[in-house]
Amino acid sequence: MPIGLSGDLDVYATLSAMITPAIFLTANGSLIISTSNRMSRIVDRIRVLNDLGDRIGRRGADFDYPRERLANVEAELDRLVWRSYRIRYALVALYLAFGAFVGTSLTLALDVWTGKHSLIFLPTLLAVLGVFMMLAACVNLVREGLEALRGNRKELWFFRELQARRKADEMGERPTSLPL
Repeated sequence: MPIGLSGDLDVYATLSAMITPAIFLTANGSLIISTSNRMSRIVDRIRVLNDLGDRIGRRGADFDYPRERLANVEAELDRLVWRSYRIRYALVALYLAFGAFVGTSLTLALDVWTGKHSLIFLPTLLAVLGVFMMLAACVNLVREGLEALRGNRKELWFFRELQARRKADEMGERPTSLPL
């Protein structure tokens, strides 16, 4: 009979060892959900800006400073594309980490079930790989989050510049075109 199936303490040690990857799975699952939500928001924003850029470009909308607005939309779309790459890399890493943690649990159980303890390096390797992939995902998520905040600052700056230009126009002054 394989070691661990006879009811000895080895079964409990195996189950305890299998719980550790489950904790990582829970944390990883939370990151996957929040990252997917971030991705959805980026996709939604890209769709809104594509529509806005199309309306401005076809002169179907009554916007002041259409050239500057269109340039701003294009710059923002470029930032969103960059952010979407970071999110994509993060999601791939998170799903790979998830698979590595499941593999860790399964190989621990298989190693005990066979009773040979010849696979002990594999669960360790999978766990380390999973943690490394989570780290890679977190680095991409931090970079994406910082770019999101940078984009917000640029949007506010553009809005304030438009306001200043409108005020100057009302007063009869003519400032230079809006820099982007």
